[in-house]
Amino acid sequence: MERAVRVAAPEGELDISTIDGVDLLLRDVPADDHLVIDLGRVSFVDSVTLSRFVRAARRHRAAGSHVILADARGAVRRVLSITQLDVVLPYADDVTAARRLAGSLEQGPAPDRPGPDSPPASDLR
Repeated sequence: MERAVRVAAPEGELDISTIDGVDLLLRDVPADDHLVIDLGRVSFVDSVTLSRFVRAARRHRAAGSHVILADARGAVRRVLSITQLDVVLPYADDVTAARRLAGSLEQGPAPDRPGPDSPPASDLR
């Protein structure tokens, strides 16, 4: 069964003051569908927002689908890199590539790629 790919495109600064809107945006996508989070118009993300992305990924993974981050720029891209969220969750440089990636993930995640339920790297020693 090929799953639908839905795109959520938040804008601006994503922090504690906007988290209710982020929660609604993420919950609007059924867990059975792949979710691409288009970060191209996001200028800031905080740890609360990142935790919501991980929560969404767990919800989708439980339903057999994936959350894919896409098109992060500047400071947002740097935050994803520093926190390694772009390693834990699939990442694509743009929404078109994210849609293609969703299709390839239908076969399952790569065996060497950690998922959102994987232990932190510090626990792997």
